[in-house]
Amino acid sequence: MKKIGVVFPGQGSQYVGMGKELYDRFEYVREFFESADKALDFGLARLCFNGPEEELRKTFNTQPAVLLVSYAAWAVLNKEMKVKPYLLAGHSLGEYTALLAAGLFSLKEALRLTRQRGLVMEEACPEGSGGMAALMGPDRQKVEDACRAISKGDYVASPANLNSPDQIVLSGDINALKEVVDRLKGEGYKKAVFLNVSGPFHSPLMRPAAEKLKSELARAVFSPMKVPVVSNVDAVPNVDSEMEQDLLYRQMFSPVRWEESVRAMASQGVELFLEVGPGKVLTKLLKRIVPDIPCHHVETMEEIQAVRGVLS
Repeated sequence: MKKIGVVFPGQGSQYVGMGKELYDRFEYVREFFESADKALDFGLARLCFNGPEEELRKTFNTQPAVLLVSYAAWAVLNKEMKVKPYLLAGHSLGEYTALLAAGLFSLKEALRLTRQRGLVMEEACPEGSGGMAALMGPDRQKVEDACRAISKGDYVASPANLNSPDQIVLSGDINALKEVVDRLKGEGYKKAVFLNVSGPFHSPLMRPAAEKLKSELARAVFSPMKVPVVSNVDAVPNVDSEMEQDLLYRQMFSPVRWEESVRAMASQGVELFLEVGPGKVLTKLLKRIVPDIPCHHVETMEEIQAVRGVLS
């Protein structure tokens, strides 16, 4: 069996209708969705399948929804295709799905934590005061220098997602972001795109939200992990359950070191990557980071069945 690296997507990969095919086909997937509705005391299944999109896009709804759909796809892949991961990882929210797949906590606990994570992130900053901007073709050193030069107190811009050699996402105060983008125009990047997000995720402005989440993490029931999960915070495979509370706390205000995480998985011997869940954002990033390692997206039944042919 090949050494398989399984990765899970984060917020932004959601769409209305996600998960419905597997829900209709497998009784155990229906049970996941029914237990989610009970755990969260609202119709998450209905929201995933029927929208409205505006409600699904709200951070506190998106996070448990993407986790649930990703985990359902993983459960089918694991049960029907007998896929066993060598290493796991997830981008931001996706790290919770990876930890769920590794056995750190139950589905009910993961849903509760991601719902609370979304709520505290949504509440962290006044609406419109924070944001995120993607820089394509960045000069990383110039970007980091510019962020340091203009940041003071809550007027901050900082790298939030170190996604690939040709993409960095900045996060922070919206005016500070505009200043960095203006300052570097023509020399620090090829293209800048301000993202349609509700807050300055993975920036120092998320520290108050992290403190609120910390109490939720302290209440969580953690179990021994069965598979190492590469942490967003340090890009190191971890199998120590006791470390996860601190890693998830720090993840809230630390950059997602995705490129390093993928390279760490490759250096550990991963021979095949599977992105499991809605959207293909990570598949595209993986092909830029490690173009020599095959990567397949897995969400639909057709894609799940196609995995059989690439495992041998």
